[in-house]
Amino acid sequence: MPEEYTLDIDLNVLNHLGLNLYSNVPAVLAELIANAWDADAARVDVSVEEQGGDKQIVIKDDGCGMDDADLRRKFLIVGYQRRPTASGNLTPKGRSVMGRKGIGKLSVLSIAMKVQVFTKKENADPLGIELDVEQIQKAIETKRKYHPPRIPVPEAIDLGLSGTAIVLSDLKKRVNASLDQYLRQRVARRFSVIGDDFQVLVNGSEITLKDRNYFGKLEYALVYGGFDTAKFKHDKKYVVRREAYVDERKQHAVRGWIGLVKESGSLQDGDNLNKISVLARGKVALEDILDSYREGGLYTKYIIGELEADFLDATEEEDIATSSRQDFIQSDPRFVQLREFVARELKHLANERAKLKDEEGAKRASEIPALKKWYESLKGDTKTAAKKLFGRINQIATDEEHRKTLYKYGVLAFEHLRHKEKLNELPQLDINNIEAAVKLFSELDDIEASWYYEITEGRLGIIKKFADHIDEDAREKIIQKHIYTHLWLLDPSWDMATETPYLEQSVAASFDKISDKLTKEEKRGRLDIQYKKTTGKHVIIELKRGSASNSTYSLMGQVAKYISALRKQLRVATDVNEPIEAVCLVGKELTDWEDLETRQESERALEAKRIRVITYQQLIRDAEASYQQYLEKSKEKGRIKKLGNYILDEGKIFQVLGPA
Repeated sequence: MPEEYTLDIDLNVLNHLGLNLYSNVPAVLAELIANAWDADAARVDVSVEEQGGDKQIVIKDDGCGMDDADLRRKFLIVGYQRRPTASGNLTPKGRSVMGRKGIGKLSVLSIAMKVQVFTKKENADPLGIELDVEQIQKAIETKRKYHPPRIPVPEAIDLGLSGTAIVLSDLKKRVNASLDQYLRQRVARRFSVIGDDFQVLVNGSEITLKDRNYFGKLEYALVYGGFDTAKFKHDKKYVVRREAYVDERKQHAVRGWIGLVKESGSLQDGDNLNKISVLARGKVALEDILDSYREGGLYTKYIIGELEADFLDATEEEDIATSSRQDFIQSDPRFVQLREFVARELKHLANERAKLKDEEGAKRASEIPALKKWYESLKGDTKTAAKKLFGRINQIATDEEHRKTLYKYGVLAFEHLRHKEKLNELPQLDINNIEAAVKLFSELDDIEASWYYEITEGRLGIIKKFADHIDEDAREKIIQKHIYTHLWLLDPSWDMATETPYLEQSVAASFDKISDKLTKEEKRGRLDIQYKKTTGKHVIIELKRGSASNSTYSLMGQVAKYISALRKQLRVATDVNEPIEAVCLVGKELTDWEDLETRQESERALEAKRIRVITYQQLIRDAEASYQQYLEKSKEKGRIKKLGNYILDEGKIFQVLGPA
């Protein structure tokens, strides 16, 4: 008779289900704590101890323990079915069983090279065995069975009437980094069943709800099922109970909460808490379901939550957990329902957060008297829009100073748009109501003056940095690089260059022809020459090398050729006889500027030809003086400017400005 076929499991399966199954210590400890729960333990002690200069982890419980038969039939059989039927769904004490596939115990092999198991069942002798990862790997390589040796139970390990102790030693390198101050916090966050009848201690200190360090961070929360809202410490009006069923037929429900924190930074406390954990049977089954959504809204950075979804691990239904027990089969209908449910709740949360921030933003803005009076002067849709503005500022502000700055510029932009709408109404103004038209234009002037003041302040800041923090050589290089696109350095009235591509190309071609005829010495002394048009004026800007020596008449002779070439191009391009000015930036004073008299004579001759000569150092000095003078004259002008100052200035906060 032919030999029967036999299905055998290679020991190499340990490489997939044990040696490389888990990536972090809390996840491994969670498996062992879950085993203690299933063993009806009332207490679990986790401790990190020093042994011969090395660390070891000891996990000890007072559960039912194992005798010889249990050790052989349950612990040492990979894939022992913990819940073979619905009747095996509960422990003798009536607890919902966490374990299912019988492979979680192998997780210890992923963090320790040696694992000692000591166990005792009531009315049975204590037992001890040792799992050695190196020996297991050798057995895998030689395709033979592995037989864990028996070892005596040390006197230091007291198993009492019953219980189990697991000692993890010769820890792998990555493990030591996880044995930090956050270990108890991370263990606490993996279970919802830790409490009076199931105590877990880490290094002798009992884990409590506070160790999870969640609820003090929240400002708003959606709650589901029978979750106890007494755990929340903040204002109860920001706790909203929601429908807990995830499916239309109301077969599957969740219990827990999804919340928002005030500051996104509070979600980084050793762990990344910006996630929604999914628990099944009181233990984390999926670290973060939020990660599976492509939500790009700012509000997602403030989300934290825990949802218990026991229907994902129902004994009477197919097991949908992956082999690592840290995820689910994504296509399973139960998981799909959960994902769709969370997606709906996230949208609701986004809308609620926007409303919350709008309300809070208006409240915070009203704490500034000047801003409050400005807001109260608005009406209808305009007031609603302003409230939304405050809400958006409230969402993105990083601190109080940042918030005030955003208020200042937000009000300025808001007023600008508001008066833009008023200008559209100008044709409808009563022709006899001159006063209304004058007021309208004065308000617009006020806004534009405020904008220009801010621009000027910014420009002056840049100039001062040039003067104070950049050495002379670097200063020349920076000016040379940016002068053509920042003409305001040459003259405050030259805001920006006007785009005239065709004319610029034709002028550049004419300039190139002239440049080709320069002497070698003239070419060495020049960095660049360009043509720009700004505010109705045509400008030639020539940059000389800092080391080059130039005289009044050599410059006049060179620049006159370019002015002549430009005039010819302008006559071809346009009939408008617009003025031309040439600016020569030089590194040092002209050679014939021997004294004040000769300098003034030189400047008069250059001015007659509409040529200005400025040193790089003088450029910075003159620009700073002209912008500073404008600021001094303008700093107290304008209702909007004053409002901005009062928003920023705590010392003047009591002064209230009315509407214009």
